[in-house]
Amino acid sequence: MQYTVRFFGVLAMNLGVTSGEAVVLELPENPVYGDVLDGIRERFAGHIPPSMWDEEAGCLHRGILAFGADGKFLARNRDLPLPGGGEVRFHLPLSGG
Repeated sequence: MQYTVRFFGVLAMNLGVTSGEAVVLELPENPVYGDVLDGIRERFAGHIPPSMWDEEAGCLHRGILAFGADGKFLARNRDLPLPGGGEVRFHLPLSGG
């Protein structure tokens, strides 16, 4: 099954992709969030800086937020079923005024 991930801002820059560019991952049927993380690790092997990846937990660091295509926040749970829409978007939190 194909699933799209998108990285924005400095996350994209660190991975060498254009911000917001669709990156297609090949995942098993009925994927869970952990499958996306494993796909990211495989696709970007050697390009994910330690500041982005928590090797012990096997996932992106806590400061990186994930959202489904519907804009809903995805909890950091490797067993979480992926939402419909076939896409996960990764952002850093921003503040401003």
